[in-house]
Amino acid sequence: MKILYFTTAIDKQDFQNFLKRWSSSPNPSQQNFHDKMIRSLAINNDVSVISLRPFSKQLCLDNYLPYEEKTIDNIHYYYLKVKKHRLDRYFSYAKQIKKLMKSINTDDALIITDTINPMVITFAKKYSNKYDLPIVGICTDSPSNISNTKRSYTLYLLDKTNNLDGYICLTKGLNDLFNPKQRPSIIIEGIVENKLVKTKLPENITKPYFLYAGTLLPYYGIYNLIDAYKKLNRNDVSLYILGHHANEKELMEKIKGYDIHYLGTLPVEKTIQFESHALANINPRPTNEDLDRFSIPSKTIEYLFSSRPVVSVKNTRIQKYFNDEIIWCKSSSCDDLLFGLNRVMELNSEERKKLGENGYRKVIDLYSLNSVNKKLIPFLNSIKNSY
Repeated sequence: MKILYFTTAIDKQDFQNFLKRWSSSPNPSQQNFHDKMIRSLAINNDVSVISLRPFSKQLCLDNYLPYEEKTIDNIHYYYLKVKKHRLDRYFSYAKQIKKLMKSINTDDALIITDTINPMVITFAKKYSNKYDLPIVGICTDSPSNISNTKRSYTLYLLDKTNNLDGYICLTKGLNDLFNPKQRPSIIIEGIVENKLVKTKLPENITKPYFLYAGTLLPYYGIYNLIDAYKKLNRNDVSLYILGHHANEKELMEKIKGYDIHYLGTLPVEKTIQFESHALANINPRPTNEDLDRFSIPSKTIEYLFSSRPVVSVKNTRIQKYFNDEIIWCKSSSCDDLLFGLNRVMELNSEERKKLGENGYRKVIDLYSLNSVNKKLIPFLNSIKNSY
């Protein structure tokens, strides 16, 4: 099967160079998810990635991004030229994709598209219609959960995505939201690599540490975690924080004078390195009805892959599969997170190792690149064959 994948994601190695073009790094969660999804599909399929890379006039250090293309095994990446001004960008994309589609063999092809970027879904649908190709949407979040967006944006995206031929969704709630006509769908809560490759930590890190790696907005519970660590009041364990923070001055002020270390945004491999040596990995993200319906805490799944203990605020869907493999906190309050930290400290090293390894085995079984491929390919073939 030939897959045309419309997205904003790029190859994971290229993404590290891409970040250098930004004064403030974009949230990498969508990039990380789609990168793994593309590589999972490419295990036994030819995948052409048509990427409309993220761009910001305020935050990008360049006035434009040049066109690039590369091939890695079964994956052919096409990074479209990105112009500075939005209207120029749209017409440039239209011209580039038209030319590109003429050069790609679309026999036996199927389109997969991101569903939370308006330009991506617009061009994916246009060429699905033009070449009479089935189109499947990947739904990773509700548009209403995207920062600084209005209700009109949510309604616009849902209107553009409610008539696709199939849907790959992280939750049942997302399927209900994007797929009101009840077209064929499949729920894939997350995706991880096939195998953990552990590498040594830098020699200057000798003390055990708790780790948080992810979005550092206050809404995601980072300051509650910092307060919980302070209340723990232990000199024998540090707290490491990885990820992007829009206001680093505020964060540095909060951790000043404590054994708390902020390392910024690291490459995926470096992040996994720190996660795989942590005393425990912590996800303090709060939950509510909408988040529980529409979002999967992807960090919790990533932490399970580390083979180290995981402390997380409760989530209905993940708890269904990993009830005994995670130390669950009732909420993201300081006291509930402190309970989770204390529970880790109560375990001996052998108990921590067993807890982490049990979670690792189960997350590989459910969400590895190979496991996801085995679920998705029959689903995609059924859509293509019935089209």
